[in-house]
Amino acid sequence: MTPLREEPRLAAWGTVVLVLIYLGALYALSPYAGPILMGAVLATVGWPWQLRLQRWLHLPRWLASILHALAWMAIIIIPAVLVVESILPELLRVIARWQSGAPLLGVPRELQKIPYLGTWSVEHLRLLNGAHLSRFFSNHAAIITSSLGQLWIFVLHTFFAALTVFAISLHGQRLAEVLRLSASQLWGAERGDRFLLAARDATRSVLIGLIGVGIIEGLLIGIAFGIAGLSAWPLWTVVTALFSPIPFGATMVVGAATLWLVFSGHWLAGLVVLGWGFFVITLADLVIRPLLTGSQSQAPFFLVFFSILGGAAAFGLIGLIIGPILVLLARGIWLAWERRVLLERGTAGTEARSKP
Repeated sequence: MTPLREEPRLAAWGTVVLVLIYLGALYALSPYAGPILMGAVLATVGWPWQLRLQRWLHLPRWLASILHALAWMAIIIIPAVLVVESILPELLRVIARWQSGAPLLGVPRELQKIPYLGTWSVEHLRLLNGAHLSRFFSNHAAIITSSLGQLWIFVLHTFFAALTVFAISLHGQRLAEVLRLSASQLWGAERGDRFLLAARDATRSVLIGLIGVGIIEGLLIGIAFGIAGLSAWPLWTVVTALFSPIPFGATMVVGAATLWLVFSGHWLAGLVVLGWGFFVITLADLVIRPLLTGSQSQAPFFLVFFSILGGAAAFGLIGLIIGPILVLLARGIWLAWERRVLLERGTAGTEARSKP
């Protein structure tokens, strides 16, 4: 075999090894794909503000990146801490009632007056006391431990997302140069620029959808919190807006607020918050999110709608973000190719008509 024939084989085997290395790297990072992607989203949103802060205060890049990451952690953690501090006194009263063996849930007088339903509620809720819940917790200790473990994982992933924000903010220009170089090597300078432009537009559209849904869900559900008389309802509103972009984040906040109102004796207010919250969440995820995401890219509503559902089915919860980005990216690349073909045809036709 001649050396000329060996070179293509060696190049092919080198490509296979390179692909396997990158697949192995992606597999190693896959358990933390969620926090890495969330950190990338947060870094993209806060990047313009970091640049302004650097110019105004003449800060070095590393210090501005640290402040950027700490700002996102403060935005997420401080409202949650304030909410916990506001409900802690009532929580201590609930624990004291639980330890005394008294019923944890009281039946409102209006409900007691309803025939049959009032009597049934009083008889069955009387059993819900500290002793009953102690047996329940002991029988479901594995589920409770698993839930606490998931909470710890969520906290850890939030910390990893902040580290990702710091890393991307610190090396943002370097990453942009690497992406531009890689795209030009794969598709050429012109096509590479079109690919990066389509990726930027797709990511921006998804980010606008996430931020818009968070603001809308926070405001609408916050109105219900205020009407229900929830203590520190402005803080609950802020937490809802911050957790809304996270899959099932707003659902957890609404569920926690509902349970809090119910255990505080405000049954009707809790049911109103629960019903209104799920209505707003469903409307926002199925209608408002596709509309906001597609409005920036002029994508059809149902294309974005099915990209959200399909992404969740294919990739899990993180697919709610990955799915629309991939679909909008594919659409952007197709439109760029279509415009180039039509432009070339138009140029060719003009040249043909100009010839004698």
